[in-house]
Amino acid sequence: MEYLALYRKYRPTKFSDVVDQENTLKILTNSLKEGHISHAYLFSGPRGTGKTTIAKLVAKTINCLDLNDDFSVCGKCENCLDILNNSPDIIEIDAASNNGVDEIRDLKSKINLVPNKLKYKVYIIDEVHMLSISAFNALLKTIEEPPSHVIFILATTEFYKVPTTIISRCQCLNFTRIKTSSIEHRLREIADLEHINIEDEAIHEIAEYSEGGLRDALGMLDKLASYSLNKITTNDFLKINGLISKQDMDEFIKQIINKENEKVIKTLNKFDELGYDFSKLLEKLMQECRDLMVFCYQDKSDKSLDPHELYNLIMCFNEIYNLLKEAINRKIIVEVKLLKFMNAFNETKKSFFATEVVEESPSNISREISHDLVVNKESRPTVEIKNIKKEEKNSQNKILKYSVDLDTKKIRINNTFALASKMLKNIALDKWKKLDDYLVSTEYSYVAGLLKDTTIGVVSKNNIILTAKYDTLIDDIYSNFDKVIELISKIMENSIKIVLLTTDEFKIEVNNYKEHMKDDGYYEYKEEIKPFINYKEIIEKKEDLSYTNLVDKALDAFGTEIVEIE
Repeated sequence: MEYLALYRKYRPTKFSDVVDQENTLKILTNSLKEGHISHAYLFSGPRGTGKTTIAKLVAKTINCLDLNDDFSVCGKCENCLDILNNSPDIIEIDAASNNGVDEIRDLKSKINLVPNKLKYKVYIIDEVHMLSISAFNALLKTIEEPPSHVIFILATTEFYKVPTTIISRCQCLNFTRIKTSSIEHRLREIADLEHINIEDEAIHEIAEYSEGGLRDALGMLDKLASYSLNKITTNDFLKINGLISKQDMDEFIKQIINKENEKVIKTLNKFDELGYDFSKLLEKLMQECRDLMVFCYQDKSDKSLDPHELYNLIMCFNEIYNLLKEAINRKIIVEVKLLKFMNAFNETKKSFFATEVVEESPSNISREISHDLVVNKESRPTVEIKNIKKEEKNSQNKILKYSVDLDTKKIRINNTFALASKMLKNIALDKWKKLDDYLVSTEYSYVAGLLKDTTIGVVSKNNIILTAKYDTLIDDIYSNFDKVIELISKIMENSIKIVLLTTDEFKIEVNNYKEHMKDDGYYEYKEEIKPFINYKEIIEKKEDLSYTNLVDKALDAFGTEIVEIE
């Protein structure tokens, strides 16, 4: 007898067998009982959630001549037997391979023919989003007003790709991911029926791995049953899917947090030799970090782990995961990004992506002051309260931080747009490729890594606008500003002034430029005056500054918070 895959063998034969689609089933069964059968349905949802299965059940139900009391098909009548023998009146079309307008025209030419035996001719079009625009247009009128004996059931995993003109002509039903617990229960039932000896923990891993798709879960059970002829264990599941155990994940996470560079590299080499999929590894590592982070806040985890560090690591893993989609050598990308993460975390002694808050005494309050206030003590400041980490006043190793004065920042943006040149930008982009040469440099590797995460926005003769996704990346660049400028000058072979903007800030500036680019005099070159503030010097000289009562009042009111004066 021909072997049937488990997902085919145990495909539901009645609506009550379908798992976790109660809302959809209620709509369908009620409408079928009342005889309110729609001329076209659109089923959308993740893969393996029952879209095609329910489409076939609908086709059987509306054609069955003797439905049971529970509204299930009898399986014995003439129509049911005809459907079991692949009735020509139930037409399944795979839109992925039949997506052209010619196939749809062929469908239209036969659609007016009456059914061979059944009451209804049912067209099930799977992966309908794969149809071409011309094919959709050819199908449009037919779906809107099909013959009374024809019903369309369209299925898709990518609802947003279906034209709204098609959606508006269908009754749309959304399928949800199947719960992990429901998948576990179904897997155990089938394993017992098939006499497959499998650990409960292995079933749990399969259910989680399938991400809400029962078909994927059954396919995995099928594969494991062929791999292990005795008892299927969790290790069997991990091996064939290129995953690592929870114990190994926890050990690897601790190696990264403890900045054990050599051990991390050796572990990655081990993963590569075993043929593990780095994308799947990163998914599991992010999940494990998330679980550890939750346990930290519940005071259930290892006290040596800091939830802030775990959060940073999750963000790092996510960034690497996105980079792997276009990576030539995936292992190298994982290595260098993790080394950069550990190096940056070690040097700055702070969160790589998030800002930490520390408690301080009132005497240790930091005042970050604009350049104009330092020059003019009589000027009246405004006050803004922020939670920003502050080094202790008496620390001998203060980090030298720079920032661009707000007025100078505006001037620099104005000057860049005023003299912007597409040719100069192309030249800059070509030279920017030299950054790769400095990633392995002892002196410039860290700042080169920072700049690799930025994008060149606009270029003029002496100015460049760089964009970054995160404010914290901009902070890191300003914290190493001397080296950054030194490296950019080497790459561009010229003295360059830069301004850093977040992606959202840059979009605002571009829209502003489009709005005013034709306005005479709106963008004119201006001279910069004292562009940078050295915060270290200001902190050292703050005793010489006089403050207004407003500032003193803010300091008294907010105690350990940090007051930024503009």
